Amino acid sequence: MPIFGKLKLSLIRKGVFLGPSALEAAEISRGCVAGAPGEEIALALAENFIVKVALRPDPADCPRLEIKDGAPSLRLEDGVMDVGIIPLPQFIRQQMQTRSPISENVCLDGYCLNVFLRAVGQGSRLNLKQDEVLDVIRNAFEEGVADLVQINMDYSKAPDRGFTRLLPVIQAIKKTFNTFVALRGFPPENRQLLDRLYAAGVDLLNLPLEGFAGGGNVEVPSYSQILDALEYAAGVFSPGALWTELALGGNPGPIKDKIDALAKKNIVPLLKLQAPSISTGNEYERVQDVVRHLDRAAQEARLPLKWLYPACRYVSPLDTAFFLSKPKNARLKLTPVYKSPLGRKASEGFAALRRRLRIKNVSDSYESAGL
Repeated sequence: MPIFGKLKLSLIRKGVFLGPSALEAAEISRGCVAGAPGEEIALALAENFIVKVALRPDPADCPRLEIKDGAPSLRLEDGVMDVGIIPLPQFIRQQMQTRSPISENVCLDGYCLNVFLRAVGQGSRLNLKQDEVLDVIRNAFEEGVADLVQINMDYSKAPDRGFTRLLPVIQAIKKTFNTFVALRGFPPENRQLLDRLYAAGVDLLNLPLEGFAGGGNVEVPSYSQILDALEYAAGVFSPGALWTELALGGNPGPIKDKIDALAKKNIVPLLKLQAPSISTGNEYERVQDVVRHLDRAAQEARLPLKWLYPACRYVSPLDTAFFLSKPKNARLKLTPVYKSPLGRKASEGFAALRRRLRIKNVSDSYESAGL
């Protein structure tokens, strides 16, 4: 059996072929809508280790997803491996079948519900209404498929990056649901807006330094500007609750230096896995080298890992063992807070107390400054 991390990277690069007979099997069809080429299906390679894989039209040079002895399996070059199919939530399946706007702006990554928002109409509103966002979250929780919510804000030219429009939505989510809320987006020009986001209820913040697909050709903030915002946010958010993303690829030297610098600032680096434009055959060796460095840097900096969770396209300090260890020894460093009832309750109480103290301290500093 291959190292799980190596298989994950290969699947992201190659995809899988799904034959007609396999698509008819209930075990596989529950993970996708039509099974058409280009559609994605989520696979569990091991407990707490998942990947989203594109369906390919041609079986050449890619694993075949099939049914073996009544269970899903991957036919690889060197054998057959059992896998799990992560069912597509019913509320997402229904939206995809009708091709509603919501279907294009919602997805599940492990047990994290992702909602994709952007400012439209010259930044005067968001692409989804507040009630639509709340309905999506409600459906996910009622189906029992999500344990936390991540809001992904696309780039906005507005100085506030659209966050002012987002604040009431965050407040409504926290008022309506007992959940942790993560935010992924670009930093606003006014750093104090990060304080307002935290006060509104954002528990986890991800400001990607690299690999943000939503940027396109627009002039997004520079690396140094994002790093400045991360350094400010490190004084706002709980230890371990501030993340950034680095793109894996090319020479591992520079990314190792970035990992070290970030870890020393209490910023958790996430490594984004992506298919290389040109395959050289030694991509995994470079990835494994960087992951080993990430694991060491996180330990030396004593980065808290409880806020992290398994993700389809990222490597975090939480799941490095799946890239470095043999399959029988691969497991998460610890149980994420979202999956531990006692830990979740304690963390919710601590987060609420910390937020109240932070708001009071910021308010007092404004008053002393005469603002």
